[in-house]
Amino acid sequence: MPSTYDELLALAKTMKDADVISLAMDGGDGWPLSIYYSDILFKITDDYRGVIRNAIENADFSDPAFTQATEILRKSAESGLFQDGFDSQDYGTAMNLFTNGQAAMFYMGSWEASMAVNEDISEEIRTNIRAFTMPVVEGGKAIATDIATATGAGYAVCENSKVKEEAIKFLNFMYQPDKLSKYGWENSVGMSAQDQTEFVTGDETDLQLQFLEIIKDATNVSGIAINDCGTSTFKTCVESEIQSAANGSISVEEFLSRLENACK
Repeated sequence: MPSTYDELLALAKTMKDADVISLAMDGGDGWPLSIYYSDILFKITDDYRGVIRNAIENADFSDPAFTQATEILRKSAESGLFQDGFDSQDYGTAMNLFTNGQAAMFYMGSWEASMAVNEDISEEIRTNIRAFTMPVVEGGKAIATDIATATGAGYAVCENSKVKEEAIKFLNFMYQPDKLSKYGWENSVGMSAQDQTEFVTGDETDLQLQFLEIIKDATNVSGIAINDCGTSTFKTCVESEIQSAANGSISVEEFLSRLENACK
């Protein structure tokens, strides 16, 4: 497991020389690359939320951390860390590269813990899936146990819904601490934003237990990824421009300028 980002890129070169895809990236959808970019930015700054908030509120992405994170993302693509065509391929394509054994890594969240119990995936692969967090960036302020996390999304009921009362009752039921979170853990379909330890039975997969250890040891968490920190216009801009920033079809300066314009 690489402990620094430079080690990750060196590993990518070794794998590419051996005709192995290092990391399957779902770049065509925009949001995974945006999260990856946020992950790098967090490792650089350790004050990710403050840096993002100031940039969006002031339409000013001149903080050197944004330039550095964009350059690292581009260098990653140039180094062959991602598969050919990563910037246009979708979730299913990237996931299949990993689950079929063509890619050594897959950049995704804990909601993919169910891979370890998915019998459509070969036993050799599913029983050996493990996780690690973004390696530290040289000169960055975040340490290894400062990790990227998100708390998911909220739910609302439409005021004019024909089943408003029933919908409210359903949400109030499912979001009890021992309902949705417990069901998700028991079926290995990810982790909710609450302590899961009370649901541990001893029948968990190694991957589930590893997720618990990562969270337990976390010293700081990033919060929401950059693409979900602003308006819908900003979100669309980040998710549509991040591919061009990664593949080099626009400059770092142009990418950041477009982010600024989306905040105005």
